[in-house]
Amino acid sequence: MSLANHVRVFICVVLMGLLVGYVYNAKKDITDHEYINIVKEGYLENFSDVAVRNAFNYAFFEPYWRYYQAKTGEHVVELSGDITFQGEKGHAILQFVVDEQTQQFTVYATKFNDEVLSAEQRRMLIGMVYETWHLEQLAYE
Repeated sequence: MSLANHVRVFICVVLMGLLVGYVYNAKKDITDHEYINIVKEGYLENFSDVAVRNAFNYAFFEPYWRYYQAKTGEHVVELSGDITFQGEKGHAILQFVVDEQTQQFTVYATKFNDEVLSAEQRRMLIGMVYETWHLEQLAYE
């Protein structure tokens, strides 16, 4: 084997090593955290009869919860999943900010199909989620 082939093999081995190192050192999503539980077990303003987890588990297809701390220091719980909103199937993301001192949370931002929803659209989406839960409960009675 020539020197050029040895150099190519060496470069390939080094690049593969870097790739493997990157994959194994990539940050994993935090999906089990006390702030996630605070949001799941909590209640949204105007919807104090149903815990957040119950309402969104009915409305979202395969809801996914994760926690992260924003660069601003805020504690963010993010919920994502597929849902039909205003007659369109798509992917929604809701971000809840949890106050460290009071353990209270608020909905901070909402996206549907990669578009940020206005405050009115956010209220409509959340209202639809809770309406879906109530309709499911009526179906079982």
